[in-house]
Amino acid sequence: MGWKNTREKVRLRHLLRWVRALKTWQLVVLLLLFTLVSATLLRMNSLGMVERRSAVLAADEKGDTVKLKASLVELQHYVSRHMNTGMGNGFFLAKTYERDRDAALASAGDATNPSSSVYQQASVECRERWKGGVASFRNDYVQCVIERVSALSPAGDAAASIKLPKADNYKITYASPLWTPDLAGLSVAICALIVLVIFGRLLMLMVLRAMLRRHYQST
Repeated sequence: MGWKNTREKVRLRHLLRWVRALKTWQLVVLLLLFTLVSATLLRMNSLGMVERRSAVLAADEKGDTVKLKASLVELQHYVSRHMNTGMGNGFFLAKTYERDRDAALASAGDATNPSSSVYQQASVECRERWKGGVASFRNDYVQCVIERVSALSPAGDAAASIKLPKADNYKITYASPLWTPDLAGLSVAICALIVLVIFGRLLMLMVLRAMLRRHYQST
């Protein structure tokens, strides 16, 4: 029985010596290093999203529908495959909305429409209220045109013929995953592993010391 206790104590000492060989300060330095790498890679992911979002906005500004669709697909794929690429509340394709809105108003105010002068007059009167931005489209200019058409039209319901696009359909927002297996995600996972090793080491030290004290007290 004493021999078995002695052998158990030797095994615990060896294990304790091995755990002590892995210094906490070394793990902390390693953690700081990988934290810096993770922060850099996460920043690069965010900048990659900004670059692709800028390409979408540039295509929106130029009215290049082919390039716009391709840029949106590329942005969506990038965001879905890289962490830290969230776009907050998203952004609006303001120029595309403006073009579609103007096309709808122009269609409603076509020369063949007996109320064309009504639409044109409403557009002129309300344009001064438009200050830009999707909120202004929805809350100022568009609503103003509809109200003015209703007020000016002899029929009273001519506003119903305006098929305006919904501003919310031009809002772009893609969700970024919490974690992705890219370089940034792997570096974050390594940081988490190092933290677990640090806490695990401290816990093992306390357990091994307690076991050794119990063996010494039992002999």
